[in-house]
Amino acid sequence: MTIEPNVIYRIDGFTINAHFRQVVSSQQTLSVRPKTFSLLLAFLENPQQVLTKEFLLQKIWDDVAVEEQVLVQSIRELRQLFAPLDVIQTHPRKGYAWVAPVEKLPPPIEPTVQFQSQTQARSVHWLARMPGVAILGGVVLLCVLGVFAFKYLVSTQPDTKNIITVLPIENRTEGANLSWVRLGLMDQLIQSLQLSPGVQVFDVPYVLHLLDVSRVDVNNRVQLANRIFEVSGSSLVVDLELSGSVNDYRLRYRLFTRTDQTSGVLIDSQLDKVVESLAAIVATKAGAQLDLSRVNAEFNSSLVGEAWEKWSLGQTDAAMALLNTAVTIEPENYLAAQLLIESTQLQQSWQQAKDHTRKIIAVGEPRRYSRIYVFYYLLARAEFALGEVEQARHSLFTAQQFAEQAYDSLYQAYIATLEGEIAQQVEDLETAEKFYQAAMGHHKTIACPIGVSLVGLKLMEVYKQQGRDDLFTEQQQQLTELVEKHKLPIDVLLEAPDKKLVEN
Repeated sequence: MTIEPNVIYRIDGFTINAHFRQVVSSQQTLSVRPKTFSLLLAFLENPQQVLTKEFLLQKIWDDVAVEEQVLVQSIRELRQLFAPLDVIQTHPRKGYAWVAPVEKLPPPIEPTVQFQSQTQARSVHWLARMPGVAILGGVVLLCVLGVFAFKYLVSTQPDTKNIITVLPIENRTEGANLSWVRLGLMDQLIQSLQLSPGVQVFDVPYVLHLLDVSRVDVNNRVQLANRIFEVSGSSLVVDLELSGSVNDYRLRYRLFTRTDQTSGVLIDSQLDKVVESLAAIVATKAGAQLDLSRVNAEFNSSLVGEAWEKWSLGQTDAAMALLNTAVTIEPENYLAAQLLIESTQLQQSWQQAKDHTRKIIAVGEPRRYSRIYVFYYLLARAEFALGEVEQARHSLFTAQQFAEQAYDSLYQAYIATLEGEIAQQVEDLETAEKFYQAAMGHHKTIACPIGVSLVGLKLMEVYKQQGRDDLFTEQQQQLTELVEKHKLPIDVLLEAPDKKLVEN
C-alpha cells in the first residue's frame, strides 16, 4: 500500500490534507494523534476494503510492539472525530472497512527543489568540465534563480501580523522528573499554533535570543514581558508556570498584550490536555489556527533543558555534548537538532554543521515536518561558509518555497538576507540591495527592530561600496533612531561583521 503524501480528501464537510496531516471541519483544525492520522490515511487510500487487524497493526505500528487495544482505541477516535457520520464498519473476525464516501482530489502543484543524489551531483560536476554545457547550465540556473528572485522580491508586503512570543515555562512541579517542560512544553505550544498570513509565532531559538537581548531579570515576568514588547514586534506574550504533580497538573498562564493582561489556571490529569486547552485559549486571543498533532509528540528528554542551562553558564562543550546525546536518542527531536546546529555554527564548525543538518533533513522531510525550511536555511548557511555558493543557492530556493507556504516571515527575512550576502560576496551589489530590501520588508511585517537594524547595517555597507553617500547617511540616521527608540543593546549590532559602519 502506497499513501500519496500531497493528496487531499473530502468527506461530507471534512477536508483531510495529507501533506500537513490535518483534518479540518467548518474552518476549524481538529486534533488527531499522529498514529491515528496514519491509520486514517490507510483507510482513505483503501475505501470500502476490509483491512485486517494484523495488516493495520503491522503497517501503522511497525516501529513498536503494541496490543490490539491500541488499534481499537484509534478506531474509536476516528469514529468520534467524524461523528455523526458512519465512517468505519467493523467486520467481526476480519477487520475494518472505511464506508463513508470519499472524494480524492489531485495533489496541488508545488515547485520544490530537492537535493541531488550523489549520482546526479557527479553528473553535474562532470558536465561542468565541458565549457559549452557549463555555460548553458549556468544560464538555466540564473534563469531559475532569477524567476525565484523576481517572485520573491515583488511578493513581500509590509503588512503587520499578530506576533506571539511564548516564554520558557517556569517548572514548579513536585516529585516528577519534568525538567524537560521548560523548553519542551514551550516548543509544543509554539508548534500547535499555526502560522498564517496574519499570525507569526517565534520559535524557541529566537525567543532565547530575545531573552539575551532583553537584559532584564527573567524572574520578573512583568518587566520581562514589557521588554519583549520593546525589542520585538510581539503583540502577545505568553507567560506560563507549571505546578502540581503527576496526574494533577496545574498550568497558570498570563497573556500579556501591550495594553492589558489576562490570566487563569488550567487543571488536568494529563499534561497534553492542559497544553491543548491552553493552545485553544492563545489561538482565540491571537486569531491563530491550531495544529495539535505535535502536542502528543514524545518530547520527554530533559537533556535539552539541561543543555540550555549549561549554555547560560558558559559551559559550551557540556551543552553541545548534551544536545548531541539528545539527537542521538531522539532522531526526531527537531528542537535539539536546531539548537545543536546553531551552536555548531556559532563555533564556525561548518562541515560538522552541514553534516548534522543533512541528517535531520533526511529524517524530517519524509515525515513532512512542517518547519523543514529552518534546516534548509541552516544548511545553506553552512554551504555558503564552506564556499559552496551554488549549492547554498539551491538550498535557499527550497527553504524559501517551504517558508512561503508556512507564512513564516522571520525565516523569509533570514533567507533573503543570506541571498543578499551571497550576491554581495560576488560583488553583485544591485541584487544584494534588492534582497536586503526584501529582508527589511519581512522584518517590518513582524515589526522586528533587531532584524531591521541588522539588515540596515548590511544596506549601509552596500551603499558605502557603491559610493552612495546620501543613502548611507540616511540609513545610518534611521538605524540610530531605531536603536534609541527601542533601547537596543548596541553591542548586539556591533557583533555584526559590518560593525565598523556604526563606529564610523
